[in-house]
Amino acid sequence: MERENSYLSDEQIEILKGKLLRERERLSISNGNSDDFYLDKNELMDPLDEASINIQASQALRFRNREIFYLKKINKTLALIESEDYGLCVECGAEISFERLNARPTAELCINCKEESEFTEKNNFYQRKSKSLGKTISEMGR
Repeated sequence: MERENSYLSDEQIEILKGKLLRERERLSISNGNSDDFYLDKNELMDPLDEASINIQASQALRFRNREIFYLKKINKTLALIESEDYGLCVECGAEISFERLNARPTAELCINCKEESEFTEKNNFYQRKSKSLGKTISEMGR
């Protein structure tokens, strides 16, 4: 596949695509076990056991939600690779370096825009995004 408009070489694209496909496969395999969310009545002998099991189930659910969110990002990135828009910053349109994409293949922002975004987020409580849900506080309330 010859990429006319991309600054990334075909070899670099294949490296990044391979990483994304392996990660998607890993997440798909780990999503198969739903037994973590069912409570066995025999395990709920006393309130302390019940609280402990509820905390464990809550944690497992949170991790599962993070994996699902990441899986969606991977699928979106794979679609971008196919449309040849991959590797361009969604904020300023600049090329995202191969080194950054190699470290984080789902990156949508160049390093400058990401640093600016993190600085703004850090200094604005209401604009902070949930790491697991990818939404701000105001977006979660809707």
